[in-house]
Amino acid sequence: MTARKAELSPSERRVAEFVLDAPDKVIHMSIATLAEEVGVSQPTVLRFVRTMGLASYPELKLRTGQSIVAGTPYVHSEVASSDPLDQIIDKLVDSSIYTLTMLRRSIDQQVLARVVDILANAPRIDCYGTGAARILAMEAQHKLMRFGIPVVAYDDTHLQRLAAATLRKGNVALCFSHTGMVRDIEAMALKARECGATVIAITRPNTALSAAADIVLEIDAHENTEIYTPMTSRVAHAVLIDIIATAMALRGGPALFERLREAKNSLADLRIPPAMTTPARRGKSRS
Repeated sequence: MTARKAELSPSERRVAEFVLDAPDKVIHMSIATLAEEVGVSQPTVLRFVRTMGLASYPELKLRTGQSIVAGTPYVHSEVASSDPLDQIIDKLVDSSIYTLTMLRRSIDQQVLARVVDILANAPRIDCYGTGAARILAMEAQHKLMRFGIPVVAYDDTHLQRLAAATLRKGNVALCFSHTGMVRDIEAMALKARECGATVIAITRPNTALSAAADIVLEIDAHENTEIYTPMTSRVAHAVLIDIIATAMALRGGPALFERLREAKNSLADLRIPPAMTTPARRGKSRS
């Protein structure tokens, strides 16, 4: 909410400031009481609610109440330049906890089950993301390739576009974007869909990417991305990737478990044995 103040009219901003200052009061107020307390009209409160991406005033009260229970305000304030280190730690950790709490409550399990089914049966999966979301695409590749499915996360946007043009029916384009408003990702989703592939987007609802996708797993974590790289939303995306990969593994049964074990064992010789990790070695600094 703090990050979206710039989108509000002066009267809507007054509503936001009251919710920021007194969330414990808001959960007990009717829309008429809140409007009177702030000194605005009820339609102004409703416009504020819709600007926040909520469907109704009761949903605002519900989200605010849930945030109080979770221990972090739904209107979590951003880190300020004057914040000491302990407050920076508290704000970022609390914000991540809140985002994950909301993720757990908002996941559409029917959509998730459909995504798991499609990915498990796909002959090819391309993972797309640019900027900070590129890391998420690479994480998805790292997790999903262990199932024996050809999975690629292309690092270059030109390669991504070329790859999207080669997708065919049955293939999957798995697209990541926090904002859902990146032209390159939207273009790749549209091209993949045009070629007959199934486009799965992990992004915010009501965005260009969500409109271009066949299936959307929604993550609606509000962050100010004008200056800062997305942080808590990135955590939510990573956890959702883990959920998908775990569900796919459990679906595969003993045969897949053995394949995953073999994949893990293939890396064993790359690790330093515990016996070689002596106290002197652990404490030694590189020159």
